[in-house]
Amino acid sequence: MSRKIRLQKPGSDRLRERFERELNEAQRLAATAPDGFNLILAGPGSGKTRVITYRVAYLIARGVAPESILLVTFTRRAAREMISRLEGIIGPKAMKVWAGTFHHVGNRILRKSARAVGYDPNFTILDGEDQRDLVKLALEDAGLVGTGRYAPKPATVQHLISFAFNVKRPLAELIAERHPDWIGWAEQVEAAAAAYERRKRASNCMDYDDLLGLWSRLITENEEQRSALGRMFRHLLVDEMQDTNLVQVELVEAIARAGEGNLTAVGDDAQSIYKFRGAHYDNILKFPERNPGSQVFRLETNYRSTPEIVAFTNASISKNASGFPKTLVSAREGGPRPVVVATADAYEEADLICQQVLDWREEGIGLSRVAVLYRNHHDSILLQGELAQRGIPYTVRSGMRFFEQAHIKDVMAYLRVQANPKDEPAWARLLPLLPGIGPAKSSAIRANIMASENPIVALESPEAMKLVPVKSKGEFAAFVADLRSIRKAEPESNPSAAILAVLKGGYPGVAKARYEHPDQRLADVEQLSVLAARYDSLDKFVADMLLAGDVYGMDSLGEGAEPDGEQLVLSTIHQAKGLEWFRVIVPRLVEHGFPGDRALAESGGEDEERRVFYVAVTRAMDELWLTYPLMVTRPGQGSILTSPSRFVTEVDPALYEVADIESENDLAWTEGPRA
Repeated sequence: MSRKIRLQKPGSDRLRERFERELNEAQRLAATAPDGFNLILAGPGSGKTRVITYRVAYLIARGVAPESILLVTFTRRAAREMISRLEGIIGPKAMKVWAGTFHHVGNRILRKSARAVGYDPNFTILDGEDQRDLVKLALEDAGLVGTGRYAPKPATVQHLISFAFNVKRPLAELIAERHPDWIGWAEQVEAAAAAYERRKRASNCMDYDDLLGLWSRLITENEEQRSALGRMFRHLLVDEMQDTNLVQVELVEAIARAGEGNLTAVGDDAQSIYKFRGAHYDNILKFPERNPGSQVFRLETNYRSTPEIVAFTNASISKNASGFPKTLVSAREGGPRPVVVATADAYEEADLICQQVLDWREEGIGLSRVAVLYRNHHDSILLQGELAQRGIPYTVRSGMRFFEQAHIKDVMAYLRVQANPKDEPAWARLLPLLPGIGPAKSSAIRANIMASENPIVALESPEAMKLVPVKSKGEFAAFVADLRSIRKAEPESNPSAAILAVLKGGYPGVAKARYEHPDQRLADVEQLSVLAARYDSLDKFVADMLLAGDVYGMDSLGEGAEPDGEQLVLSTIHQAKGLEWFRVIVPRLVEHGFPGDRALAESGGEDEERRVFYVAVTRAMDELWLTYPLMVTRPGQGSILTSPSRFVTEVDPALYEVADIESENDLAWTEGPRA
């Protein structure tokens, strides 16, 4: 199918030539789609950004005023990139296009129409810290402050309020589902949510969700405003449609229907991986159903990956029960097939990855052109330890480096006072973890115990207990008992057992009281114990972990180091979406890990996990490696035999190579998959 490009504006001949030269046939059809509702399904590496940019250029060349075009993206960076590209095509007029994130656009619109939703135009936008502070005041309004260290915390309540808004579900329902331990406080949490709303309005403040919610109210409750926005935006384009939530999709579709009915949605249902943030898969899957008469365009030529990688990715996503059928075709020359490697255990897996990265570096592939993409942040912990030991510089895109995180520093402080009871900075970290012990009390207790020959013994004395506030004496006694239990675990020769003793004591309660996502943090600590299992000396383990900080940010590997300070990229798959690397390694591909049991227990969970895997493998340009350990160590359970992830075994073995590790640095290629 071919469509003649019709342009009437000055300079249209030159633009027409660019369309013919820079777009393939499928891209031209999508970019020049007729008015109405259009869905552009853009596979990985298929030139999505280019098509959106040329779509806008095409509309303007046809005579559509640039200021009547709304282009909604999911990051400011994406909006800037598209407008920059557009400016290179059509010149300064590109700057007149309304382009930005949903929140950015909502802010611009509400500045003009704030009074229609009960706000003054000079409203303040609350950042994350502001929101938590206001929620804390709302919790006080609802009587939820001072009700115990396990009562709902401001950050968690703020996140739940936001999630309820974005998925359009009652707060009480989500409390029962996600925080069953809050059932006794459910009414107070709902009261706090109402108080939070009142306080925002009284302060003439909006949070990020209000920028969407009040914009939505503006068009659903005010026909005049809805019609005005319909006239204002003749064409709407939405990037990454699969990542929209219910509020966002209803917004853009309502504006389009109120206007000329021109909405172009661009995305890939196979890359819908943000359900946990409120993204709704049906927003893209059922687009044609919601908008009868809409046309669907497919971009299936992949310019990123080799044919071998594309064949593997096609096979991997084909197992999903739902989705638009598509088959990507690579535009590149052939390369090696993806490689699957089973290692004896997770330690050997980390060693293999390090060695492979160094081998690639010897071949001239810079560290920054290689990425290790994992499902869960704690899956990188052993690897980070091995990288630190080898002096391989790396950057973590999925959060703070493991050894810099607060909960890891907490646990290391427990070990530090065992190795060196006079380590005052470690005591200064541990004592304030206890409720009721602030800076002054902590300082007084430290002064008392540091005057002793053995501060751990002194901590158990009546003199130390006298310095503890009455309400904290029980917690303090439990803390002393925890230190005693850690000593019984013989940490000097078994640091791993010492960490498990920390987990069996009061620290999990501390983590739940102090930090967001405590379950993830405790999973990190479990992995720290696995890392520690390689050590038979507490002193060496503590020293190595503390000295690991000196490796961060290193820009050399000694003789022959890279001159530009490149770093290996470590990232969760979610953080890697939209990016690409020459070489990609996906580790820890075992059942019950990837996919995880929690995801499999949810409706549609397996399909969502398979889409996450698809995003991971489609990041690779030239080489893709998939690894899994045959044994994993789980705290309290010992070594457990694993089975490879279904995402590997369900793919035709002819589409990948299988390598066995024969010796420390040698790989041997075999014919079939290893079960």
